[in-house]
This record gives sequence, C-alpha cells and structure tokens, in this order.
Amino acid sequence: MVAVRVRILGDGERLVEHRPGMTVGDVLRELGLLSDEYVVSRNGRVVAEDEAVEDGDELVLYPVVSGG
Repeated sequence: MVAVRVRILGDGERLVEHRPGMTVGDVLRELGLLSDEYVVSRNGRVVAEDEAVEDGDELVLYPVVSGG
C-alpha cells in the first residue's frame, strides 16, 4: 500500500492511503480532523494544509493548545 504515516501526539499513529495530488488538508479530512486544531509537520518541517504529500511521508500533528 502506498501510504502517508500520521503521528498524532497523544493519540498514536495511523496510515492514510496516498492518492496522487493529495495535500495535508486531504489527509486531515480523511482522518476526520480539523486543520485549525493542529500544527502539522511534514518530514520535520512545519507546513500549511495546501502542502502536497508524497508516498512515504511522515506527518506529525501537534494539537493546538489555547486558553487564557
């Protein structure tokens, strides 16, 4: 299977099947996650949700913490 590995801090690891033209936002939607709730790192570099992903990439999702 061609896949993107997704590690969600505090919530384990998942694989998402890679499709041509797939973006970080597509991966998040596939997992039922909202992009404004996470900072996403692709292969060690922080990226936006319109960044393309490739087979074999690793995304690490850091939950956004807010409060006052």
